[in-house]
Amino acid sequence: MLMQKVLIGATLMLSLLTIGPQTQAGITNMATVNTEAEPIRQKNEQTIRTYFQLLSQKRMNEWLQLWADDGVQDMPYSPAGFPKRVEGKAAVAKHYSSLPTSVGRMVFPDLKIYPTTDPNTFFVEFRGEIEVLATKKPYNNTYGGLFKFRDGKVILFREYYDPIVFIEAWGNPSGFTQQK
Repeated sequence: MLMQKVLIGATLMLSLLTIGPQTQAGITNMATVNTEAEPIRQKNEQTIRTYFQLLSQKRMNEWLQLWADDGVQDMPYSPAGFPKRVEGKAAVAKHYSSLPTSVGRMVFPDLKIYPTTDPNTFFVEFRGEIEVLATKKPYNNTYGGLFKFRDGKVILFREYYDPIVFIEAWGNPSGFTQQK
């Protein structure tokens, strides 16, 4: 139920980001695509694909290079004991430092990328299928997210997921960043 509400809210947010101004007749027009921005849009969309590919392969040093030094990861629905916001590339690196030894197989199928009228802003939907080594439980969640870029680097990744599914798989929410 919570995930349905999250996805509905995310869909409304996507609608607001992608729909242009109203005409005099009251009909909403889709904004025209800025062809000059298309190379930027394509590069950023490829960065999103690379982001999930490198993360699933646990190639953390390369993955971190996709982040701006002042990049932020927001996780507004994180459970108690798990951060809701991680600010800066160094903090993102620390937050994910135990990931390679905490999980086994990790894939992100069904990635859907929705560009907006801003070539630096995208909405994404995806699933995560992750093997949690400490609990021996699968962590299979459905996500919605917002990516924002500056100069081809991630400046914001806002991630929406079901925290109950997270707790069921990980147990202690703080265990993700504390396991070594």
